[in-house]
Amino acid sequence: MSNLAIRTIFAFTAMPIVAFLMWFGDYTRFTFVFVLNAIAAYEWAKMVSAVYSGPAKFISVLSPICTVALTVPWLASDSAFYMLPILALVILLYIAVAFAWVNVENLFPWLVLQLAAPIYIGLWGGMSIKLLETGHGWEKCSKFLVVMTTLWACDSAAYFAGKFLGKHKFSPQISPKKTWEGAIGGTLFAIFWFWLWTRSGYYTVFDVSFATAAGISFAIATTGQLGDLLISALKRWSKIKDSGELFPGHGGVLDRADSFYLAAPIATILLSYILT
Repeated sequence: MSNLAIRTIFAFTAMPIVAFLMWFGDYTRFTFVFVLNAIAAYEWAKMVSAVYSGPAKFISVLSPICTVALTVPWLASDSAFYMLPILALVILLYIAVAFAWVNVENLFPWLVLQLAAPIYIGLWGGMSIKLLETGHGWEKCSKFLVVMTTLWACDSAAYFAGKFLGKHKFSPQISPKKTWEGAIGGTLFAIFWFWLWTRSGYYTVFDVSFATAAGISFAIATTGQLGDLLISALKRWSKIKDSGELFPGHGGVLDRADSFYLAAPIATILLSYILT
C-alpha cells in the first residue's frame, strides 16, 4: 500500500475520533490536548537526546510530565498565579538533572534544548487551550477548530501552490521543498478560510470585520509556517526524519502540529485583545 493511501485512510479514520473528542465535553477535549502535548514533548526530548547524551530514558518521562504540568494552569482564569511556581520548579528540576547526570561538555546545550520542550510546548503552546470553552457541543470548541483548520488550510494550499507554481526556495537549508510561491499561496488561502467563519463570511465564529480577520489569519499563517520550519530544523539537526510514528503515514505529533504550537498561542493572544 502506498504512503499516500496510508495517509488518506488514517486521516479519514482519525478525523471522526478527534471531532467526537472535541465535541463531547470538557474532559475529552482537554485530555486530548494534554495527551498530544505530552507526546510532542517526548518526541522533542528524543531528538535532543540523539545529539547530546544524557539520561535519555529519564528525560523521556520527565519531559511529558513537566509539559503537562505547564499546560494545566492555562485552564485557570488566574493562570500566572499557578504557572510561575510550577515553571520555577520545572527549571530547578532540569538544572538538578543536568548537574547530576550530564557531562559538563554537554551540560549547557543539553539543558537549554531539553528545557525548551516543556517551555515551548507546555508554557507557550498550552496557551491555545484558552480557545476552548467548557461545556458540550461544537460552539464550545469552534474557535480552537477554526484556528487549527486555518493552519491545515495554509499547509495544504502551500503544498499545491509550491508544487505547481514554486520556483523560488524559501529556506533550502531547512526545508528544500518549501517555496515563496507556496508560502504566499498558503497564506492567501488561510485568509480566505478564516474569513468564512466571520460575520461577513459563511458562519460567525469570530464577530470581526474582514480587515481584522485578514490581519489575524495573516499572523496565523506566517507564524504557522515559521513553526513548521522550526520543527523541520530540529529534525534536520538531530538527523531524524520523522519526530514519531504515532500517526501512520504522517509521522508524530510534532510532524503534524509543528505549525500549531507556534501559531495558535499567537492567535489566542490576538483574539483575547480583539474579542474583549
